[in-house]
Amino acid sequence: MSGARPATIRPSLRLCLWCAAAVVVEVALYLSYRGHDARFHWFTHFYVGSSTAVVVMAAVTARTGRPVRYPLVWPLLGHLFAMAPDLAFAGGVAHKRWMDVFLGHIASHFVPGRNLTWYAVFLVALALYLVAVDRSRQP
Repeated sequence: MSGARPATIRPSLRLCLWCAAAVVVEVALYLSYRGHDARFHWFTHFYVGSSTAVVVMAAVTARTGRPVRYPLVWPLLGHLFAMAPDLAFAGGVAHKRWMDVFLGHIASHFVPGRNLTWYAVFLVALALYLVAVDRSRQP
């Protein structure tokens, strides 16, 4: 052995792998809603959970002065939290009003404008994060 270092994955490739994994998980989550109006239910919980995550990302970026690591993983985790009652529902647990503790899981379906409203909220949250990232890069 000549003291060779084990192969390491470059940070940019590692980020790409995390992002690809997040996309694969989101596709699987979308497909899990096939029999339950996926375009409505998946998008509702995706927008609500992702918007919450992106606002948290903006706060962390503003506080630390640098963008968050693994930026697509945060919205995925927010989405999983927002849709947690649906995962329980698949296991036989009926939906109840207390499930609104999961980012308004039930109530989020009844917002005026439905997913168009949640899309607008998501875009505002994303803009907030991008402004925070831009400010973190300024001297």
